[in-house]
Amino acid sequence: MTERDPRERADAPDAAEVPDATGAPDATESGPGRLRVGGALGRTVEAGLSGEAVSASGVLAAIGGWRGVAEALLPGVLFLAIFVWTRDPRLSAIAPALLAVIAIVVRLLRKEPLTAAFSGAIGVAICVVVTLISGRGQDFFLPGFWINGAWSVGLAISLLVGWPLLGFAAGALTGDLTGWRKQRALRRAATLCTLLWLAMFVLRLAVQLPLYASAQVEALGAARLVMGTPLFALVVLFSWLVLSRVTRATQSSDESSAIDTPNASGQ
Repeated sequence: MTERDPRERADAPDAAEVPDATGAPDATESGPGRLRVGGALGRTVEAGLSGEAVSASGVLAAIGGWRGVAEALLPGVLFLAIFVWTRDPRLSAIAPALLAVIAIVVRLLRKEPLTAAFSGAIGVAICVVVTLISGRGQDFFLPGFWINGAWSVGLAISLLVGWPLLGFAAGALTGDLTGWRKQRALRRAATLCTLLWLAMFVLRLAVQLPLYASAQVEALGAARLVMGTPLFALVVLFSWLVLSRVTRATQSSDESSAIDTPNASGQ
């Protein structure tokens, strides 16, 4: 498995919240006929298919490393802390924007990749602009609902058409976009994991939308933090465990078949 720099951000996205918009998979070539699927989802599938043993450090790397976690959590924490203190939504929104600028400057000074910092800054900028326009504290978290909604729709559609997104990611990584569908165990695992990711996004919406509608900014901010990176890490962990178990079982079955074949042919 190709390792990524753990300093690079995940998306969850809370990689799917503020500041990183999604943790959405991107694809780049990774060998003949294969695609390297990026984002936390892609790295989770890649680790599971490789049979890599699940570890705390591996899960942490999948969600972006300590820096990725910090950059995902700090804007929301900073906004919430200042809002509780000042009750001023606009002032509270400016602080995360300054934090995003500082993150870019730090990466520039350390000559590190800027992609994650810029994507985070864009996410924060959208939240700040929405809050400055409306003047309502709960609107700082509004873009997160759009993102969770988009992921929910996309994952649901992939399940309805029989092409669960995690299975498609597995096909891209193996270089055979349809081969995984011929393996019953892998197909079921991909469906289960895709359902789990869908449940995460839907649960966020179910819990947080009522808080948004009732303008409970403090409760909404706390829910966003708890259901962000911590919940995201649990989903990554479970998906990795399921895919890794299926991969090991498939490999063991293939090895047994290879050993039995000579005897069956009388050799």
